Amino acid sequence: MERNQIKERQREGIIIAKAKGIYKGRAKGSKEDVQKFLSKERNRKALDMMKRGFKNVEISALTGLNLNTLTKIKRLGIVA
Repeated sequence: MERNQIKERQREGIIIAKAKGIYKGRAKGSKEDVQKFLSKERNRKALDMMKRGFKNVEISALTGLNLNTLTKIKRLGIVA
């Protein structure tokens, strides 16, 4: 019951903050542009390895990059 009251008060506070223009939620994406992101040395090496046919798991082990980062590199670098 107490937990429900906490949630309710939180929702009310968010509604008030949104009305004032204070609460906007989490910003989407990165502020870093694509060229700067892909020009980083580790990202550039990963993109080169992708083009040579390495698997993401292998690239991750060799470069230390997260699989999610590799997916982003693949999407931005337009690797077939």
